[in-house]
Amino acid sequence: MSRGPDSDAEELARRWVSQYGDLALRTAYLMLGDRGLAEDCVQEALVRAWRARSTLRDPAAERSWLLTIVANTGRSQLRRRVPVPSDRAPQERAAADPFAELDLAVELRQALDLLPPEQREVVVMRLYLDLSVEETARSLRVAEGTVKSRLSRALGTIRKSWTPSSS
Repeated sequence: MSRGPDSDAEELARRWVSQYGDLALRTAYLMLGDRGLAEDCVQEALVRAWRARSTLRDPAAERSWLLTIVANTGRSQLRRRVPVPSDRAPQERAAADPFAELDLAVELRQALDLLPPEQREVVVMRLYLDLSVEETARSLRVAEGTVKSRLSRALGTIRKSWTPSSS
């Protein structure tokens, strides 16, 4: 019995979700700071990736190709987002966050929130997701030097503003 194009397509979709779903969700969450928005972002990004699957020229670059789509989708969501003021303290918002398994300290999340989106995404990809400079640059569609300078500026901002608690 031969496999048809539909079964190949379903297998590809299952593999993407299984292999990259958690990474995509963590990337979106760290960019957007909200689990619901992150889930929407990943779902939209996977649909976009599915539609653009013929543009993937190098199968070895599949991970960075998908993360590029997640990052671009996250950026689009950030541009559309209307900030909603919260009357809860940052610690309360973090405690109510159902995505706490990411193991990020509340203080680090607050420090990331101080960064402009383009610096935050570089910090997330380089330091949290442990992507190389080359893979980060490819994912964000910027030069490697841009990744390095954004990371340097971001770390400078964090050093000046972040005082982790000594608990």
